[in-house]
Amino acid sequence: MGVQGLLSTCLENAEQSTESYDLILEAQRRGGLELIVDFYSFQQEIVLKFWKGLSQLRNNPYLRILGGEYATLDAYISKLITDLRSLGIELVFYIDGGKGSSTEGTMQKMDTWVSRHEQDLKRVSDILEVLRGTRSIDDLPWDNNVRPVVLEDQVMSSLKKCECEIHQSAAGEADMLVIRALKERPKAFAILSNDSDFCVFRDSRLIPNKFFDMGNNLRLGCPQELPEKPSQLLVKVITTEKVMSMLKLNQHYLLVEMGIVAGNDFTGPFMRGGLHSQLDVRGRRCVQNFAGWIRHYRNVDKHPFLCDHMQRDPNFRQAVYHSRNFYNERGTPDAPPRKGFYSQVIEENIHSGKFPTNLMSMHNNFYWYRMLLEDTSPGAPSVECALTQLRAYVYRIVLPRHEQIVNEYGRSPYESFRKAEINAIDDGKAPPLHKIQSDKIFNNLRTFHQIMSCQERGPEAVNWFDRYGRKNGFIVYILRFFIVLNWGRNLHITDNEFLALVAMMFGRQKESHYQSMAICPTVRCVTIGNWMQDLYRHAHLMLGSVLHVRHEFPLPSELFSGSVWTAMYMVAQDETFRQAARQVPVEMLYQTQQEMNAVIKEKKHMIRHIVEQFFPFED
Repeated sequence: MGVQGLLSTCLENAEQSTESYDLILEAQRRGGLELIVDFYSFQQEIVLKFWKGLSQLRNNPYLRILGGEYATLDAYISKLITDLRSLGIELVFYIDGGKGSSTEGTMQKMDTWVSRHEQDLKRVSDILEVLRGTRSIDDLPWDNNVRPVVLEDQVMSSLKKCECEIHQSAAGEADMLVIRALKERPKAFAILSNDSDFCVFRDSRLIPNKFFDMGNNLRLGCPQELPEKPSQLLVKVITTEKVMSMLKLNQHYLLVEMGIVAGNDFTGPFMRGGLHSQLDVRGRRCVQNFAGWIRHYRNVDKHPFLCDHMQRDPNFRQAVYHSRNFYNERGTPDAPPRKGFYSQVIEENIHSGKFPTNLMSMHNNFYWYRMLLEDTSPGAPSVECALTQLRAYVYRIVLPRHEQIVNEYGRSPYESFRKAEINAIDDGKAPPLHKIQSDKIFNNLRTFHQIMSCQERGPEAVNWFDRYGRKNGFIVYILRFFIVLNWGRNLHITDNEFLALVAMMFGRQKESHYQSMAICPTVRCVTIGNWMQDLYRHAHLMLGSVLHVRHEFPLPSELFSGSVWTAMYMVAQDETFRQAARQVPVEMLYQTQQEMNAVIKEKKHMIRHIVEQFFPFED
């Protein structure tokens, strides 16, 4: 993210690019301070440290690929936020808009998104090699991970529980809002992010993840369940002035021009696509040498080839102009679509945190498939494709009535990347957005029931909320939807596999016990678990949000655990039981079977109704 090579250059030359502080002393001196936090950068870093520490603590290297230890992560984040707040350090979070939420941003970033999609597919492929036994988990780099499916949902829930201030952008990236917050909020001290764009803005102050807690006094990434409250918190702050001095650029506009030539998110595809080879840069292409090139030419337009290319290629010219406006804060944040009342309602609900950011993307006729760990063999079903029908109801709600199409992008069973035009479903089940009232909970739950029963055939579907209440009813809805979706088609789920899902979701098992069971799951195990989480994401985060009933339903930490699911899945069938028995003591597996069977016995009446028409169930 940002200017290619700039952050690594600053990290390598810390003495020239940074100032040092103890945040605790600084907070005491100032009467408290705020860090302006890039949400996704924070999430990536905290989860990486979380996995490292927990894997060492439990002596289980597979934890990071099992599907999420959400309850343990919730406690971890909550402790960190609470301790920092008690020391006068407040974290203020800013969240980018969803991919495709801004038409202009989509045009500028699509090539970058496709490139990152290909990189993510490579990560998935590497992890699947571990699951298939053709690669050791020890050979898998720590940063080679795929985000747990409902990670954002859980992290947001943890931050809200801690009453953190959270700002969601309705469209595009939040960079402009972040830099303005740094300059306008009285207690703002620095930006916490790994985005090197914040090294280029005038008067910026950036703490990259590597320079946060230099003494590791928080003990993040260490083998312990929770972070520690630190006695000191050492950081290094990269400042724009220091960066300019390091690169021998005596005016701010030269730093901006250097960022354009080195390649940022806007100009990078053009520069790396062939323009770099046309520049008379002395030595290898690195930030220092690009800075030297700028000291000579002073301006991108002064180079004959680039000047000519700007005249011939309007897209490159626009990328250059946009970069200048961006870094000089002359532009405005990316604008969401303006389609009348619906756009306004969605924007307001995103700003207030009631809607996820991708609802604006859908409103803008755009959906990007969630990258997750599943079987990617040619012809193997893709969960995002399988859940198209459910999304199509959400599309009908958020699209203006005269619009029908959303363009979807991502992996399909036979293509690594595709674009598909999906029609919104208009069969009367999904009300228009303006008719959904947040205080009409019963009406909204009825709509949820109708949409989640869309696969049912025959007599009127059972209203599980009426029968089991809201939390348990929600669990039954997604379990029933899952078995209808996958019995005899898609995943071809078996009865024992499905009962293992039931046991995990109703069991409320303590994660710590299962985390110590170092079992390498099968590809199918991880696939089934992640399919269920993605169904939850659709039902809870998308449909539940737009119907204003998400608060009625269980959080990820109450339902899902990668370690619990892996253990229960592996003991549910003879073949996988034998595979697990070669990795952990068989007594642990028998105990897991007993715990799973106890849950199934307790919920037998529910299970009979859930599996009706699919397989006979006798407890």
